[in-house]
Amino acid sequence: MKKSEKNMAEKNGAVSAQFFCSACGKPAATVTLVAPGQPDPRLTPVPEGFPPDINMVFIDTPRLSIDGGPRSYTTGVDDSLVERVKAALLAGDARELFAIDREFAPFWCPKCKCCYCRNHCDSEDIFDECFYDATYGTCMRGHRRMLCD
Repeated sequence: MKKSEKNMAEKNGAVSAQFFCSACGKPAATVTLVAPGQPDPRLTPVPEGFPPDINMVFIDTPRLSIDGGPRSYTTGVDDSLVERVKAALLAGDARELFAIDREFAPFWCPKCKCCYCRNHCDSEDIFDECFYDATYGTCMRGHRRMLCD
């Protein structure tokens, strides 16, 4: 099993780590802690058809940009958690990211104790009375868990 690769990309206050799939060895996800005032790397350059400033959403808060795994998204990080998240990224520790907040490591299966790419973990959006309720993921070994709500 390949351990995560640490990218000390302290560019513009951002810290990144790349995690690799335990099943195929390909990149499972790149996770970047984005400092307030900086653009989201997952949306830079801005994809065609998106508003021109989409990469600057939540610009006044620290956020975690998760590119890969069963679902790519960006989520806010409480100021009190920033140093802990930064330490987990610098250590390449998906388990710690998950321990901080399950939404910070949607590519990590806590039962397998492994990272999975999109090909080895799927996701499903659940709607309750036509409104979004949560997203669940299932790893290749059949372990199902809530990814985000």
